[in-house]
Amino acid sequence: MADQTERGIEGEHDTERDQVPPRVGRLLVIGGAEDPVEGEWTILPHFVEMCGGRDARIVVCSSPSGKPEEVADTYETIFNKIGVAEVYEAPIRDRHEAEDEALIKATQRATGIFFTGGDQLRLTALISGTSFCETIRERLFGDGLVVGGTSAGAAAMSGVMIIGGRQDGTVRREDVSLAPGLGYWRDTVVDTHFNQRGRVSRLMAIFAHNPNVIGIGIDENTAVDLTPGDRFTVIGAGAVMVFNGRVSHTSAPDAADDETLAITDAVIHTLPAGYGFDLRSKRPLLPGGETIPQIESA
Repeated sequence: MADQTERGIEGEHDTERDQVPPRVGRLLVIGGAEDPVEGEWTILPHFVEMCGGRDARIVVCSSPSGKPEEVADTYETIFNKIGVAEVYEAPIRDRHEAEDEALIKATQRATGIFFTGGDQLRLTALISGTSFCETIRERLFGDGLVVGGTSAGAAAMSGVMIIGGRQDGTVRREDVSLAPGLGYWRDTVVDTHFNQRGRVSRLMAIFAHNPNVIGIGIDENTAVDLTPGDRFTVIGAGAVMVFNGRVSHTSAPDAADDETLAITDAVIHTLPAGYGFDLRSKRPLLPGGETIPQIESA
């Protein structure tokens, strides 16, 4: 009888645990070249604050870089200057290193993960599908983990990522190259160094092929503080450009690779610091969070 009672109590506790909703974390998606002047840092201190301030425990993954140890050291120095409890360097050079027990334990106790810049294809090739990558995903969507990334580390967060494109290209399929991303920010494509490198056309080319995907172009020294599936707010010095709209026509289904694409009724929002975007209603937000209503035709 005692055993049955104990099992009954345990079962009730299991039911209570089952009813606890998952605690979704946040992303800080940075357009690259953040905080260039020491003493005027805003974006990386914001990331540390998201991770718990002086109690933050951050894993720095520098795998996108060709010099991962050097880059990891640089970010460890920066985060320690800002003031955190712990920095764990993860300069992963081989997929076996992404299964390392010490790294997985550090990821499980971390309050934040930070992906550096470099080559986004190098990052996904090294960590996608590994225990490190899946532990991040599980904790991001179920345990309140904060995940940040800059430049290549930001571009890799979307479900489909841009891996290249011609600087002198136009809105053509052949002017942009794509690959699967890490999928931490679903139903989006992120491009970085956006206005500094004139990348409007390549994001528009992607949008022409799938208008259901939201295109996000982030300037250098600029970032979005994002709750997945909910909304984001812009921070930093530049602009974030959002491509969406109820597209009425695109020539993409029948266009050749070298043919300039038509796309009509696409909408571009330009959002500076303080403004935001509601990912559910697909409407921009004023500083303070109020939705900007659409003007209806007379």
